[in-house]
Amino acid sequence: MSQIKVTAGRTLLEGYVKSPPVGICELVWNAFDEDAKLVSVEVESGPVGGIELIRVRDDGNGMTRERAELAFSRVGDSWKMPVGTTSAGGRPVHGKFGRGRYSAFSLGAVVQWTSTSEAVEGGALATIQVRGSYSSLDQFEIDDVAVPETESGTRVEAVSITPEAANAFEEREQLRQRLLTEFALHLERHEDFSIEFLGSPIDPSTVVQSRTPISLTPLEGVEGEATLTVIEWKLSNVERRLYLCNTRGVVVDQVSPNIQAVGAEFTAYVEWDGFAQDEAFQLAGNDATPAGKVINAARTALKDHLAQASRRREAETVKRWKAEGVYPYKKEPANDVEKATRDTFNLVAMAASRTVDESKTISSKALALGLLKETFENDPEALLPILRKFSQLPAARIDELREILEHTTLTQLIAMGKEVGDRIEFVTGLNALLFDRATKKRLLERRQLHRILAHETWIFGEEWSLTGDDERLTEVLKKFLGKLGENVDLVGGKPVLREDGSDAIPDLVLGRRLETRANHFAHLVVELKRPRHKLTDEDVSQLRSYASAITNDERFDQPNTSWEFWLVGNETTNAVDEQREQDHLPFGVVQSSKKYRLIVRTWAEVLGDAEHRLKFVQNSLQFESTRDTGLASMRDKYADYLPKEAFEELESMNDFPSEPAILIEAEADEAGAA
Repeated sequence: MSQIKVTAGRTLLEGYVKSPPVGICELVWNAFDEDAKLVSVEVESGPVGGIELIRVRDDGNGMTRERAELAFSRVGDSWKMPVGTTSAGGRPVHGKFGRGRYSAFSLGAVVQWTSTSEAVEGGALATIQVRGSYSSLDQFEIDDVAVPETESGTRVEAVSITPEAANAFEEREQLRQRLLTEFALHLERHEDFSIEFLGSPIDPSTVVQSRTPISLTPLEGVEGEATLTVIEWKLSNVERRLYLCNTRGVVVDQVSPNIQAVGAEFTAYVEWDGFAQDEAFQLAGNDATPAGKVINAARTALKDHLAQASRRREAETVKRWKAEGVYPYKKEPANDVEKATRDTFNLVAMAASRTVDESKTISSKALALGLLKETFENDPEALLPILRKFSQLPAARIDELREILEHTTLTQLIAMGKEVGDRIEFVTGLNALLFDRATKKRLLERRQLHRILAHETWIFGEEWSLTGDDERLTEVLKKFLGKLGENVDLVGGKPVLREDGSDAIPDLVLGRRLETRANHFAHLVVELKRPRHKLTDEDVSQLRSYASAITNDERFDQPNTSWEFWLVGNETTNAVDEQREQDHLPFGVVQSSKKYRLIVRTWAEVLGDAEHRLKFVQNSLQFESTRDTGLASMRDKYADYLPKEAFEELESMNDFPSEPAILIEAEADEAGAA
């Protein structure tokens, strides 16, 4: 047995562990790329019924030991990367970054790959096993199996099942739909490829209502043909996705369709060869790139198609209901107000039309539509009880929602979900800006990032989430800025100019204030160093000098104040690490006195803590965030700080600008600071 070491940091690798549906799909894609004819998704349950093992089995080419050692030791690279690469059997391959295997850890904390293939020399079958665990994402164990399997193929088995995976298989119909929609084009185009999910075949042809190809070309500034295929399903609650594919149907990525279409159950696929080369498609909606133009054209065409289909479907359905005598409005609208009311009701009724039409009798249909009409006109909020009868939500979920709404409002529930989602996207985007080499080209002027952090002080702890400006504190910070060097400025101050008149990028200080219990304040000061700078003794001493001056100022040298000063960077020197690991102090604390504590933290620790605080709610919401959605969310939220022009010039930017240190100051209650 030997070990494989991955040369990548844990934070980066954890980012590749996606949700269970993504994990299942990635394993199926890997099997497709190895010419598998049949891929089976299976589970094994324990004595009390819980899932103990998830297995994805295929009859593809398998992996030799040599290929496994190469593949499992690297990320960001793969034999599939060159444009136009095909499998041994001539199939267009899906993956190219060598990250898909990490998605398996969304299914279980321990994963084993058992793969049988023809040996490099001699053609005899040989079997290997590769084992990995979530606790050691940068390390895998590989071993030869003495008695090989009789046929080539790969078996991936996950144990120590994650709660998210257990929940996903409880709602197994959603998993089935995900496989159905993601692989619809491939199952249609490759007759020698099939998928079984829990013993039943995945067959799109039985549930496709319509399949419409739409040409998107010619588009100005776009080379090659682009085609949109819209599949409408005879299903409910289909996840709406716009898959980005090359012209051979290989899925390169996916984006949100950004479409509001009540009652439409669809998946869309835009095929264009430029996606494989043009990384700017990740900033979907950016007209500056050919990929952005194709995506926007696809969204426009999709919107038009669904609008026409909706109008046609609505007209046909209402006409049929009238012929059956079940439509609740008997007269034509007398004025514009009644017409608008009627149109809105039709939208509501169309959302429930599939369930209404499943009624066995005409009287049942009439009752259903009559109840919808009365509730819609008199008490729209009371539509919730009707959901039990006329929606596809499981009864248990309706009961849970009802119980929640007894303690809060739907508006507050939506707002909470939106805030959590925004925070998750922000952490993901900031993580990319600080660590991902590929996105360093996208980082704008550091002063702009400073101003963003002034609005996101919760990143340093929930106690700092409600902060505001404090004029007195600002004056004290300004008084002692010289302790941190000559090139220091306050956020909101006048720009600092060099002798030649060019804009300098100074160290910045943010003064923040949080009202707490009467007459007591706790303060947090955070100094951020540029990512490439290793934190040194000199940095610690510099901040110590600043801390001493602040806490001894007569305006804050009082028994009702306490302070914490943080020094944050990407890396630390050995000398600083020794100070962070003192036996008599908590990890990271380099000095503790009656007046203040000095703490040194890495960005990985700060972001890791923020992600951990959000993890439970993120898992409950099944909220997926990627590097690119995080960056796009940051761009949309902070348009004033991150101008669009900078994203349009990605190719001309070579690296981060020179990044300064930054200080963020905040106040919170004593318990929060502790």
